Amino acid sequence: MSTKPIILAGAALVAGSIWGQSAPAPTVTVSLTSAPPYSVTGDLFILKADPNSPGLRCPVLVVEGFDISNSMGWEALYGLLNQENLAEGIMGYGRDLLVLNFTDSAADILANAALTASAIGYINAHRADPDDKFTAVGVSLGGLAARKALVDTPAHDVDTWISFDAPHEGANIPLGLQEFFEYFSTVNRTEFDQARSYLAALDRPAARQLLLAHHSRSPDAPAGGSAPERQDFVNAMNAVGYPTDCKTIAISNGSGFGEKLPFNPGELIIHWDYNGGGFLDPNIDADVYALPLSPNTPATVFYGRFQVVLYGRAPKTVASYSPLALDNAPGGYRPTYFELFANLPPGYIDGDDYCSQTNHCFVPTVSALGIPIANLESNLASQADLLALSPFDEIHYADQNEAHVEINPRNKRWLIRALLEGYDTDGDGFDDYQEFLMGTGYDAPDSALEVNATVELQPGGDRVLLSWALFPNVQYEVWFTGALDQPWQLLETLPPSADPAAAREYEIDAEAPAGFFLVVAAPADPVTD
Repeated sequence: MSTKPIILAGAALVAGSIWGQSAPAPTVTVSLTSAPPYSVTGDLFILKADPNSPGLRCPVLVVEGFDISNSMGWEALYGLLNQENLAEGIMGYGRDLLVLNFTDSAADILANAALTASAIGYINAHRADPDDKFTAVGVSLGGLAARKALVDTPAHDVDTWISFDAPHEGANIPLGLQEFFEYFSTVNRTEFDQARSYLAALDRPAARQLLLAHHSRSPDAPAGGSAPERQDFVNAMNAVGYPTDCKTIAISNGSGFGEKLPFNPGELIIHWDYNGGGFLDPNIDADVYALPLSPNTPATVFYGRFQVVLYGRAPKTVASYSPLALDNAPGGYRPTYFELFANLPPGYIDGDDYCSQTNHCFVPTVSALGIPIANLESNLASQADLLALSPFDEIHYADQNEAHVEINPRNKRWLIRALLEGYDTDGDGFDDYQEFLMGTGYDAPDSALEVNATVELQPGGDRVLLSWALFPNVQYEVWFTGALDQPWQLLETLPPSADPAAAREYEIDAEAPAGFFLVVAAPADPVTD
């Protein structure tokens, strides 16, 4: 019996069903087609913050990622975006939400980038105010499509581009899993339909462009060898670079502290064997290993055998090596190990079979931040000038590895700031993010600081009582001068407080009873990471 931990088989994760919430119906859905030389289509779902307002206001365009089965529609995409109530929150601040859903997200990424450019053009043609804020968010593969579209569209008018766990330096599906799908997809039995589906997805253009290790690599290439299409795609993206005419922000679900997933390179992850007792029962062996890490010595990543009376496949062993430990690297993870094990043919599992790990690295932290993949295992947090390694203006990473494109309380803060900052809807001097911090109305000038002053006459000098309502996340400074033509003196600084009101007492020298007080309020951003 195996001593490895056993992950019980269960239902596979189904995109769109894990958030458990219904989505409001889109205000309108627009069908788009890319410009030549490409010819791909998609739907632009539009959900307006105010359905009765003319035109689009402060549009937030979200470009979908790699939908392996092209099954994610509006409900699923909205559910993804409304994790932690993010979608509802930004619409509450007057942002119109637009989601671009590719008809075929596994098509050539450059073609879907052209479709993204079409979406940007549509939005700009229908904006109510071309001077308000336009934000583009690329989720996973959508980050690459948005990046290319922005560079290819000089007059895109996007103020901020957010790349959310996008694989700028490549993505990873463990090579051992890919070899499993390839081997068992040729077994002409319905039990292996799932393997055929996975293999078909891996062989689509987008996967071949993204994956750092691909089963179609040449036999003598290291595991780091990719499909031929990847190098062509990398060349095309390197030729255009990154947008430089808007603020660029990258967010990774991977650890920035070099934390790896809890297994080792070359470790046996999935073991499966079945020896049927009946005449037509198959005999099966399969082992899936994490990608070995060595300079140039191949080791097994997959072994498979399928035999049944008068039919079967010759046993196959795939050996490879890698200069990079991709499978357990720091990064946003995906549960493909579990998905495979959970979908093994019913009745073919016994107590000796196991899957020791649920997840593997899908988008390495460095890849999501546009940092060269050679830094795969680096403790990024220890870098003195980390931004010098990245093409982005601003980067964020997690403490611990998280699920790919998971929105959680930590990264929600970064998203909220990026989506709201830089535009003052009500014209009161505070942008919408500062209004969010203070808890005041973004569309009404109710952010005024009102200070009440009471003077008590004392024999030795007057006493002045200042009081005012405190806003959250606001720092206050109290200044004094004896005459307006004299310099101001800082009396004290009050850091942000949870108290609802401030009451401060000050004494004025009896020999100089006149004076002026000034209270200065400045929103303080609690997001420092």
